[in-house]
Amino acid sequence: MNKSFFVIMAGILLSLAVFPAHGQTKKKLQDKKKKLQSEIKYTEKKIRETQDLKKNSIHQLEKINRNIEARSELIRTYETEIRSLENEIQSNQREVKKLNNSIESLKKSYAGMVYHAWLNRHNLNQSLFILASDNFNEAFRRARYFKQIGEMRKDRLQVIREAKLKKEKAVSQLQENKQSKTVALTEQTREANELQKVRNEKETVITSLKTKEKELLTKVEKKKKEAEQLTAKINAIIEKEIRDANKTAKTTTNTKTGTKTTNTNTKTTTVKETGNTEGGALTSGFESNKGRLPWPVEKGFISGKFGVQPHPVLSKVEIKNDGVDITTDKGSNVRAVYKGEVSGVFKVDGYENVVILRHGQYLTVYCHLSSVSVSKGAKVDTKQKVGTVATDDEGKTFVNFQVRNGATVLNPSLWLSR
Repeated sequence: MNKSFFVIMAGILLSLAVFPAHGQTKKKLQDKKKKLQSEIKYTEKKIRETQDLKKNSIHQLEKINRNIEARSELIRTYETEIRSLENEIQSNQREVKKLNNSIESLKKSYAGMVYHAWLNRHNLNQSLFILASDNFNEAFRRARYFKQIGEMRKDRLQVIREAKLKKEKAVSQLQENKQSKTVALTEQTREANELQKVRNEKETVITSLKTKEKELLTKVEKKKKEAEQLTAKINAIIEKEIRDANKTAKTTTNTKTGTKTTNTNTKTTTVKETGNTEGGALTSGFESNKGRLPWPVEKGFISGKFGVQPHPVLSKVEIKNDGVDITTDKGSNVRAVYKGEVSGVFKVDGYENVVILRHGQYLTVYCHLSSVSVSKGAKVDTKQKVGTVATDDEGKTFVNFQVRNGATVLNPSLWLSR
């Protein structure tokens, strides 16, 4: 077989590896689209529930904002999908062109072999050629030559068939990609129109709420005081745990050594693991699950972000959130995001019932519960119910979820699965 045959064959085989990578990219985009479409549908449902109250509120605005964010992200996903499809279309067009060239080259090569075979079509010619050999070795080489010529002819015919099948697949994939691109462009346009409608709705709500600036300012101040009370309660529990841990450690030392020790101000937040069947320190276990923890509710979306955020209506006013507000359905169970021990259960105005779970040096805090299902000191497992979500006077059903490393507040969004 000559060199050009191997080059053509290698090109055909190499092209087979193109499609799987595109398939993986498609699946990721499809999964992301489905997730965003599901969230958009859920936020729309929540917006309608708020509209039924016939009263514009910050809560309604939060839902609209999340709907806008999800729709904007979905449009960006469509843009990514369209770019990916355009790249695939170009790749497939090049592939079809290359295969056409390969098939033409193979056909020419095969035609030459057929013509050569036609010139030597009589078996007598081959036999006489072999019999005319000077010795047995030469006769063997001539016989092998004719055999190789026949095998090469068969091989090249098979390669031509495979190249044609590959071309048909590439053409089919090309048509499918063009159709998918058309659908994606249509959906993107429709989504852009829906996004503009939601943005218009947002402006209407903001205009209405701006007429209630005094009322909104009063609520901001009230919420700030309630948040300070919550933080004070949480810090008090942490400090008590530190004192108890130090006291236990000092008692243990006295028992082992039998000597009198003096009190020191050294603090430690090391707490042995609770509920970990592997027996290692829970601190490392909790940390290793960053970005993978289950949500504290089965269904919901983040309606209140972590940290200092501009007020959605009042200019030059900021609001601070030590956790995230997750809007969910009425009566939903609130569950532990990781196994641990109940450090505290208490009640605070604006946050209703609050449950704190300790996971080594980390804590998770579950606020705004209408009822509690656990008690202080109890061991809980991942996804175990700790209470039921509450609904406020404005009809907002949400849980405020916090993550702390000791007294340091962390962004819960970075810990929950995406």
